[in-house]
Amino acid sequence: MQYDPYAEISMITLDPNQIGKEVPVCTVTVTAEDIRKFAEAVGDLNPIYLEVAAAQAAGYPTIIAPPLFCMKMRGGRMRPDVPLAPGYASLHAGQDIEFVDEVYAGQTYTITAKVAEAYEKTGRSGPLGIIVREIAIKDTTGRIVATLRERQIVRSAEKKI
Repeated sequence: MQYDPYAEISMITLDPNQIGKEVPVCTVTVTAEDIRKFAEAVGDLNPIYLEVAAAQAAGYPTIIAPPLFCMKMRGGRMRPDVPLAPGYASLHAGQDIEFVDEVYAGQTYTITAKVAEAYEKTGRSGPLGIIVREIAIKDTTGRIVATLRERQIVRSAEKKI
């Protein structure tokens, strides 16, 4: 079921004109130290994330970031914000990531986001609102390096999820 801008979505307060409107999130210059800290935090000590020589031996110009580093780049919360009606709660319902290129140490990236879809459907325990966001990570030429597609479920806080 696709979002119908003329239908009433009671759980989600969203101007239909916001669907597809790209908004800036931030600009990030990725450092080798940022990548090292992330790799150590997640326990992925692959040398291509830690040592320039190892990355170059693997065919990269410099250190690359682990794939999920892009989640750190997008910030700590889903954007753009979508207000919920009073009495409703939400939870993260997963994400898909499409990688086009690596994230490299020493490069600057621009992150933008948009609400791609918003719709309601009926689940086993009642109505659910679904918000789908797309986050684009772009290099300095404007080329997309990675696209994150995140889903958020909205429902009454009184119901068990």
